[in-house]
Amino acid sequence: MKKSVILSTMLILVLMTSLLLSFGVATDQKEIRIGTKLKYNVNPVKAQEISTAELDGTPADPTPYNVDMVDAETTSNTGEGIYVAVLDTGLLSNYLDFFPEDMVDIKEEWGIGFTHDVWYDPTGEGNWSIEYIDGVEYKFSYGPLRNDRGFITHDNGAPDKYGFGWGSGHGTHVTSIITGYHFVRGTVDTWIRGVAPKVTIIPVLVLDDWIVFAPDGNGWFWTGGTWEMVAAGIRYVGDLAKTHHIKIIINMSLGGSEPSPIIEDAINYAISQGVIIVAAAGNSGLEGMDWPGAYPQVISAAAAGWTQEYGGGYYTYYWWWWDVPEKLNAENYVYDPWTGITYKNNWHTYLTDFSSRANRDLGQSWQDLDVAAPGAAIRGPYKPYGTTQWGFYAVWGTSQATPHVSGIAALLLQSYPNLNQAEMERILKKAAAKLPMPADGAYISDVFSNFAVSYYWWNDHDAGAGFLTVDEAFKAAKTGVGSGKNYLK
Repeated sequence: MKKSVILSTMLILVLMTSLLLSFGVATDQKEIRIGTKLKYNVNPVKAQEISTAELDGTPADPTPYNVDMVDAETTSNTGEGIYVAVLDTGLLSNYLDFFPEDMVDIKEEWGIGFTHDVWYDPTGEGNWSIEYIDGVEYKFSYGPLRNDRGFITHDNGAPDKYGFGWGSGHGTHVTSIITGYHFVRGTVDTWIRGVAPKVTIIPVLVLDDWIVFAPDGNGWFWTGGTWEMVAAGIRYVGDLAKTHHIKIIINMSLGGSEPSPIIEDAINYAISQGVIIVAAAGNSGLEGMDWPGAYPQVISAAAAGWTQEYGGGYYTYYWWWWDVPEKLNAENYVYDPWTGITYKNNWHTYLTDFSSRANRDLGQSWQDLDVAAPGAAIRGPYKPYGTTQWGFYAVWGTSQATPHVSGIAALLLQSYPNLNQAEMERILKKAAAKLPMPADGAYISDVFSNFAVSYYWWNDHDAGAGFLTVDEAFKAAKTGVGSGKNYLK
């Protein structure tokens, strides 16, 4: 967790939970309020748009720090022949601007979206939501699951039926971490490398957004997904693996605060079809892990960062293209411009304060949290919920750590296609244990606090087995895990 060295205000863009949105599209429409939270959602902890003033010229090596940090360059594997199903908010309507066909393979014909119809239902039970304004009750109901939604996010290019494009670009950002993306800002026009650039992406929309109006003009905006939507997405991927005899990884950068039997059943079915499943640990810190990441059979990802973010306090935005030292367990220093003090860290890695830890009160074991990967200030194309314009953002969250793990799993599957879920989990945990992230704490320059230094602390096992890298993953696969089994095909 984090303790501020200097007290200052931090701007945190949390997924909207209590907000009143005003607009002027018709006189009979008043405001759109945020509806009751759904079972499953995405929850980026912080997001900051990259401005053109921060950029000048194209870097010699446009490998972002996070891809360098996991040592993706240590293998010639690219993930080619492996499929990654991104179960998320779908893709922005202009996704080809980021993922051109000659660079990224997206299986559009297998893309799909699951959703429900939602309507104002004053005489119903309110099985979707019951909302209140000044004591007045508004009931909303929803219908059976639909699988004809499509995978395009509601945005300006693909608005909802009321003309709003308030969906989230979360799924686009997650995909960009796996594949890489075309980056154009200011004088920079380049390709940003991903962890597994030649995988085939299957976009599966299981998190949607809805706007529904009551007759008096009051409207509500909901985001997220139901258990049925998420479970259907998982089963759909399991069926693809069964029908086409292909290796698929499910990336779920999403979570909910309680377990779901129908989602766990779907997970077990997909695993039985050879699917590898990776999910976010959650962004609730000490409150506990999210599900499905908390299920023991799922590979869960905690969010780590680099102690030299933003140049260690030297006001630079170019640091995300810097070379990360090969030796992460080495001393480094962070300067606080407000106090003039320089702080020493023992490691280049740290655990973010928001990354969920296992909570025994929820029946969670520290063994349920598997590995850590970069999840702080990850750049990519993104659009927050409730906005209409996309941009390139730095985003924080275990949602961003998860695709790093999925990408590394894809690199492994290219060489070891017969790995099953349990074997993959053992390999990744053995690899991460080589960088165990001991509970030393770390000093970090905080861009949201005018570069004041904050201190982060964590306990043993809060980062799972440790920080995951590609080179250690291949070593673990080559030498075998547990019984001494060698996974060479």
